[in-house]
Amino acid sequence: MVADSMCNTTQKNKIMKTMFLISAIAIAMFTFNSCSDESALTDANPELKGAMLDFETCTDSVFTTTIDDLTEADIAGLLWMREEEKLAHDVYVNFFDQYALVIFDRIANSESKHTEAVLRLLTHFGLEDPALDEPGVFSDETLQALYNNLIEAGNDSVIAALQTGGLIEETDIADLQALIDGTENSDLLTVYGHLLKGSGQHLKAFVRTLQSYGISYEPTVLTPEAFDAIMVMSNGNGQKKQGNQDGNGNRKMNKGTKGKKGGNGKKGGN
Repeated sequence: MVADSMCNTTQKNKIMKTMFLISAIAIAMFTFNSCSDESALTDANPELKGAMLDFETCTDSVFTTTIDDLTEADIAGLLWMREEEKLAHDVYVNFFDQYALVIFDRIANSESKHTEAVLRLLTHFGLEDPALDEPGVFSDETLQALYNNLIEAGNDSVIAALQTGGLIEETDIADLQALIDGTENSDLLTVYGHLLKGSGQHLKAFVRTLQSYGISYEPTVLTPEAFDAIMVMSNGNGQKKQGNQDGNGNRKMNKGTKGKKGGNGKKGGN
């Protein structure tokens, strides 16, 4: 009964999240259709602006916990994150094919490493992989609907595609932080921490690229305070970002994000 209740609550949360994101996408499409200047698409050089990132892989860890150390919520979150990372990858591949902007190709490659990192956890715990090989196809109906809406939103213009990328990364950050706050499993915390750091870098890249088009990005999932904190976050060595610039005149902004342990008791071994 408890497990059924948890599953029902999780499903309701996913549906509500999807409806919210679809609404956010619709608002973003209207905004860019009404105020973006198409000349920016030819005047700017987005392939050289805001795309110089250090894409970090999640390091292979010697996992120390077992399936018995996971809660039902841990398992549900792990399965969800596997397909959510695949969703990001598949959307960015689609946008790269359409617009040929290097930022989509680079972040798609990074997302591929992210989803592989989650797969390593699934394999370690002996859990069945929910991800399907076919691009743009998902086992979870909620994620399938979300993917379809994200593609539709990004197909409108390159500006809309970049805004959609920001929306994806905001959602990823919010979901990862919730998973971090809701677990005490050391292996999950390690991998989720790496993914969170990467998603913050991706969000910064989309924000910088939109700025090159004269567009100021406004968060729709994260609070303004959380968004601003990501934009000024120190790098992984605990040092504030410096004023160094890359060859394109863009500031290099590397960041690290700490996850906090949270949640209640673990599922005991049987």
